[in-house]
Amino acid sequence: MAIQLQQEDVKKIFIHLAETFNREKDFLNDLDSKIGDADHGLSMSRGFNAVMKNIEKSPDLTISDMLTTGGMQFNEVTGSTIGILIFSAMRAAGLIVKDKERINLKDLQNMLQASIEAIMKRGKALRGQKTILDSLIPSLEYLKKQDSKKNESLIIKGMIKKAFDGAESTKNLVSQIGRAKWFSDRSVGVMDPGAYTGYLILNTIGEYINKNFQFE
Repeated sequence: MAIQLQQEDVKKIFIHLAETFNREKDFLNDLDSKIGDADHGLSMSRGFNAVMKNIEKSPDLTISDMLTTGGMQFNEVTGSTIGILIFSAMRAAGLIVKDKERINLKDLQNMLQASIEAIMKRGKALRGQKTILDSLIPSLEYLKKQDSKKNESLIIKGMIKKAFDGAESTKNLVSQIGRAKWFSDRSVGVMDPGAYTGYLILNTIGEYINKNFQFE
């Protein structure tokens, strides 16, 4: 059975994302306290809770509209740089699946690519500068290399591992973007909270898929 995410699946994924960041909020804040303002976890939690409330308020939203309007709500409640970046990523992903009622693995790859491009354009960042891109880009590169005949569950697991390894790799990097660059002298040895956020997002999506779809 191939991945076919429908509207209800996307709703549930956003619920799980809110739960994930409510749970990981303190850990992300702690990471951010070493190289930033110690509020990254709070921003992510507030943002995805706002997305979830937006869906509850308007249950008939299409997949595309859940992403685009949800991104606006995310940005509105956070009022931070990460809010702008996540909004840009969600809007870009939403446009990729405009008018689609189902999302397959190729769609997910295209959504990830559009999200990365939006983040790079808005944040003026590149891979290797200790940001969310350091977990997202390795996952995209991995997806692009996969054989379409390969078991999709294994592909999803590989994507998650690449995201985690990418987040871990930021411990060896020096912060170069945003306020974190002010703390560049103490950033080595610390995992970037944005990169870990990228991993958490892909892990939450991936776990939902592997728990709710039967693969041959």
